[in-house]
Amino acid sequence: MLSRKFAGLDGGKPLRPHDLRHRFAVTRLSLWHQQRANVQALLPLLATYLGHASYSDTAYYLTGSVDLLAMAAERAFLDGGAA
Repeated sequence: MLSRKFAGLDGGKPLRPHDLRHRFAVTRLSLWHQQRANVQALLPLLATYLGHASYSDTAYYLTGSVDLLAMAAERAFLDGGAA
């Protein structure tokens, strides 16, 4: 059985589908930032992949992690906001 620890999530609770969707969305954003991709242009693709008709539905899954926020801040301040 897949565990929360294996999925890179905090331990202690049973793994839920929502946890995996959240992890996927945040990991995808992190990878796009690392690749210096135009994240704003790619957000509709993420929403579609997750099966959402509206970006606001996708935003529910995008809780910022320390790493993700650091990458976004670096791009916003050093690259002139090309995040």
